Amino acid sequence: MRLQVGDVVVYGSHGVGRIAARETRVVSGEEREVVAVELGEGLTVTLPVDRARELLRAPVTERDVRRVQETLRQSAQVSQEPWLSRQRAALAKLADGDPVGLAEILRDGASRERALLAKGTRTQLSPGERDVFARAHQLLASEIALVRGVGEDEASRWIDEQLARA
Repeated sequence: MRLQVGDVVVYGSHGVGRIAARETRVVSGEEREVVAVELGEGLTVTLPVDRARELLRAPVTERDVRRVQETLRQSAQVSQEPWLSRQRAALAKLADGDPVGLAEILRDGASRERALLAKGTRTQLSPGERDVFARAHQLLASEIALVRGVGEDEASRWIDEQLARA
């Protein structure tokens, strides 16, 4: 990855951003080359170039979006593991920001919610599960919107349509 000013990149748990600057700065008494990444909601992150190469990636391709679509449409077994175990796995996928991992969070959450509703219980996903689900949805929608050149609302509706087909 070049990491040039203007490049669009994805920073795992933060989403889509753009390289705003690349410069040399003194960090801990040493001169280091850094990149500043402008992310959504006014957040800017500055990273040493070597760390940026580890944490940043190029946006997905349309081929990757097809893999996401397949994942969203798969039926999933509802895990009987306690929420803390499921949460650890989901948070790791969120931190990684891999689109297929985000799709797995969404697929599994939607399957769990459907199973709870089918039992006739009024219980829905816990607040923690809903937060993880919402964050995964937002991250995935922002990247799909970028790849397809559509608004995030349209990308979000597309995700929901795929989940409904599971």
